[in-house]
Amino acid sequence: MNTNHMFQEWINNTARLGLLGGLSLLLCGVAGSLAQTNQTTQPQPKEIKHKVPPLPDGVKLHKDQNIQGVWLADGFDFKGYQTLYLMPIVFAATERDNEVDIRAMAMQVLPEQLAEQFRDTKLFTTVTTKSDEVKAGAKTLKLDSTIIEYSKGGGAARYFAGAMGGGQPVIKVRGQIYDGDKLVCVYEIKRSGSTAEARFSRGTVSSEDIQREDIRILARDLAYFFKRTANVQ
Repeated sequence: MNTNHMFQEWINNTARLGLLGGLSLLLCGVAGSLAQTNQTTQPQPKEIKHKVPPLPDGVKLHKDQNIQGVWLADGFDFKGYQTLYLMPIVFAATERDNEVDIRAMAMQVLPEQLAEQFRDTKLFTTVTTKSDEVKAGAKTLKLDSTIIEYSKGGGAARYFAGAMGGGQPVIKVRGQIYDGDKLVCVYEIKRSGSTAEARFSRGTVSSEDIQREDIRILARDLAYFFKRTANVQ
């Protein structure tokens, strides 16, 4: 009788565990199905993809310290110019309808930071974003800047993978510099979560704050490239 009782108890426990396991699998399946349904029904941002123009004929970019790609005309070094005119920024990257406000911020802050950082180099008497401030007869460089890659990033992704670049905002700019109609320099420079704070804040720093700092660093590094190329201390 004791043996039979133990055997019966074992059968009951096994059946109970089987039911619990099956119930667990069922709940996991339902949860996964709900998550997938939620993911598919959640509205995704609409995108407008622009075609980035190709590099000018004959231009081959090479890395130069912290500038990802640059080309200079033979013998060109940024010296001897009085004015740097920053032409209106062009946006040629993908436009997403959930990035309207932060994209507008980037379009405003980029020329402001470029002007501020270039003025600090003392290479030019005048650095301006206004064409009517370019004096007639002044030896002038024109900088035509195009944003060719852009994303505002996301705090959730930065929380889990920010240190590896996950969820970081992205801005990549191509610049073409002209002396009159002559192309003298082309560069591409990209910044994405450039600071330790952006990488290790676990999503507590906003995408806008990170991108503002990325733009400042982008402009600073570009201005330093101008100054270094001109061999000015």
